[in-house]
Amino acid sequence: MKLITFLHVKSIKFNHSKVGQIIIGSNILLLETRGVVSNKIRKTPLTYAKTENGYVVAASYGGRDTIPQWFNNLQDNLNYITVESTRLKVKHEIIPLENRAPYWEELIKVYKTFEQYKEKTQREIPLVEFTKV
Repeated sequence: MKLITFLHVKSIKFNHSKVGQIIIGSNILLLETRGVVSNKIRKTPLTYAKTENGYVVAASYGGRDTIPQWFNNLQDNLNYITVESTRLKVKHEIIPLENRAPYWEELIKVYKTFEQYKEKTQREIPLVEFTKV
């Protein structure tokens, strides 16, 4: 998985090609956060669904019972995403539990394995919506 992540980050960042879409899928964005501890820029490819206002992603971490590091690195400051070769400055909102159902439906349409992730973990998987600033 680390190798696929590494290759996909490189293909999005440097090639701006469709290679990552062929390997992993077409609805992949590249999230850029700043490490809370390291203060280094961190880049993470994430599956997204388009929303009315932007893009929604799941902090699923493959259904593990721990939160992915990128979620912990989301800070009040602005982050960046790259979608289809376009880099956007974005703000984020964690979707409240009571509003998640339609977002989950859209994410599962894009990537059916999200259903398995939800069943696999004991935690409530956060959903995050990114909107352009």
